Amino acid sequence: MPELPSMQVRRTGTRLTTTRPHLHFAALVAALLMVAAACTTGEVIADAPSNERGEAPLSRTEDPGELDWGGCQQELAAMARLECATLAVPMDRADESSRNIELELARSPATGDPDERIGSLLFNPGGPGGSGIEFLANAAFLVPDELQERFDLVSWDPRGVGESTPVRCLTDEQKDAHIEGDLSPDDDEELQRAIDNQAEFLEGCLTNHPDLIQHMSTADVAGDLEEIREALGDDQLNYVGFSYGTAIGATYATMFPDKVRAMVLDGAVAPGADDLDQTVAQMEGFERTYLSFVAECDSDPDCALHGDTAGRVEEVRTSLDTDPIEVRTTSGSRELTRDLFDTGLLTALYDPATWGLAADAIADLESGGGATMLTFADQQVGRNPDGTWNNSGDAQAMVSCADTEVRPTLEEAEAQIPEVAESVPTFGEAAMTAPLSCVDWPLAANPVPEWTAAGAPPILVVGTVGDPATPYEWAEQMTAALEGSVLLTYEGDGHTAFMRGAPCIDDAVVAYLVDLEVPAAGTSCEAVESDSGLGGIEDLLLEQFSQAGIPQSLAECITGRLRDELGDADLGELLLGGDPNALNELVTDITLECMAEG
Repeated sequence: MPELPSMQVRRTGTRLTTTRPHLHFAALVAALLMVAAACTTGEVIADAPSNERGEAPLSRTEDPGELDWGGCQQELAAMARLECATLAVPMDRADESSRNIELELARSPATGDPDERIGSLLFNPGGPGGSGIEFLANAAFLVPDELQERFDLVSWDPRGVGESTPVRCLTDEQKDAHIEGDLSPDDDEELQRAIDNQAEFLEGCLTNHPDLIQHMSTADVAGDLEEIREALGDDQLNYVGFSYGTAIGATYATMFPDKVRAMVLDGAVAPGADDLDQTVAQMEGFERTYLSFVAECDSDPDCALHGDTAGRVEEVRTSLDTDPIEVRTTSGSRELTRDLFDTGLLTALYDPATWGLAADAIADLESGGGATMLTFADQQVGRNPDGTWNNSGDAQAMVSCADTEVRPTLEEAEAQIPEVAESVPTFGEAAMTAPLSCVDWPLAANPVPEWTAAGAPPILVVGTVGDPATPYEWAEQMTAALEGSVLLTYEGDGHTAFMRGAPCIDDAVVAYLVDLEVPAAGTSCEAVESDSGLGGIEDLLLEQFSQAGIPQSLAECITGRLRDELGDADLGELLLGGDPNALNELVTDITLECMAEG
C-alpha cells in the first residue's frame, strides 16, 4: 500500500508516532504506465526523470499563485513526474527580523476541464515527520478520479521535515547506536542507557538547531499552511489530513476559520490528551489490532502462520530476546533483536494489506531469515537500506515536544515507565521509555491553541473502528471538540480509511470535497474485505495493481515474473525499502516482456 498515514510507529528509543508503512508502488505504477503509454503511442521509453531541478511537466491549468513550479529533486517525486516549488516563510512570525526557512512543495496538476477546476487540494500524511512529497509521489494515483480532475493535488514537507530546512540532531552512527541492543530497560544499567540516549538527542537538537527548536509546533506548521494557501492563489483551503495531519487541520481551522472551504480529518489524534495518556491509548489500540491479526491469520489457510499464530509469534520473540538473528544487509551485518522485531511487527499492523507480508516474515524468522522484518523496523525508525537515516524521527520529536507543555522531571518520567510497560501484555514494553521524551525540552514559542474551529464551515472527521494508531474514540473526541463537525465511521481495520479501497468512504469524501455535501450524522460504512487475504506478497501486489487499474492478465504476468526473479523475501524487502530506481528498471523490463507476449 502506498504511504498513507501513515502513515510509522516510529521508535528512536523513546516514543511512538503515527505514519503507516509504505511500499514503493509509485515506482511500480510509474513504470507500468510509462511503458503502456509508450507502447500505445509508439514513443521511445525515456529514463526516469533526473533529480535535478529543471523544466516542469506541462501543466494543465494556469497558475493563479506566486510559486515557480519546476522539476523535483526528491527521487520518488521525480519518478512520479510531479512538479515542485520552494516557498520561503519566516521561522518566527512574531519577530519581524526573523530569518526565513524554506518549504518544499509538490503538486500533480488537475487533469480535467480548467473551467471546472475548484482549486488546490492539500494533503498531509501525518507523523509528525512524514514527508508530504513522498506521500504524494506514492499515493497520487490512488486519489479518486473526480478529485484529480477538479483539483491540483498538492502536498509539502512541513518545516524541519524532508526537503524543508531539514533538522538533524544526531549522526547516522549515533542513531545506529541508539537502536542497538536491549531498548526495553529492565535494570538500572539499561535504564541509564535510555536516559543517556535521550540526553544526547536533546543536546544534538539544541546544538544544531538552537533557534528552530522553539518554532516547530503545530501552530507554526498551521501558519506555514496559511502562507502556502496564499502562495497557491486559493481564496480558501481544501485540505485532507491523515493521522497527525488532523492536528495540523484542527489547528488551522481554529486559527484561520474563515479561510476553510473544506477539510477532511482522517485518523484523528486526541484533543487535549497528555503524552502519557496518548501513548497508553495507542498501545491498547495496537494490542486490539494484534489480536485481530492473530484471529484472521488463524482462520486463513493461506496465512504463513495459520493454526497457531500467537504461539509462533511468542516463540520468535522469546528466542530473539536471548539470541538475536544476524542479518546481512547492503550496509553490513546487523542484529535483529526482540525490540526491533516488535517495532517491525507494530509497523506491519498499521495496514491489513501488510499483515500477510508480516506473517511471511515471521515464518521466515523461524528458519533464520530476518531481512523483511528488519526492513519493516527500519522504515519506522527512518533508516535507509544504505545505512543513512532520514530525519523524520528528529522532526517528530521536535514537534511532539513543542506541542505539549508537560515537562516531567527525570524522576517523574522514570516513575511513569512501568505504567506504560504494563499497559498491555504484548507491546507495552515497545513504548516504555516514551515518558523520557520531553524531559528538559525547551517550551515552544508558539503553543498550539485549544481546538474549536469556531466560525469554520462543517469539517468532516473520519474514524476507523479498528484503527491501532489513532483509536476510534479519538475521532469521537475530535468531532466533539470542533464546532459543527461531522463524524463518518468506517467499520474496518487499519490506520485511516480514505483512499484505501472502501467505496462508501471514498464516495462520501469526494461528495464533501467537490460539492460540500456533508454526510448525515451517524453515517457508517461497512468494512471491505480484502481480495488478497493473508496470502503474502504476490496476492498483495495483485490487489494493488487492480486498484491502480492495471489489467488482470498483465498484473498476473508481472507479479509472477517479479516473484520468480527475486523470491518472496527479496521482493518484499525491495518493495518495503529498496532502491526505487532499481525497482523501476526491473518492472519496466518485465512489463515490456509481458506486453510483448500479449
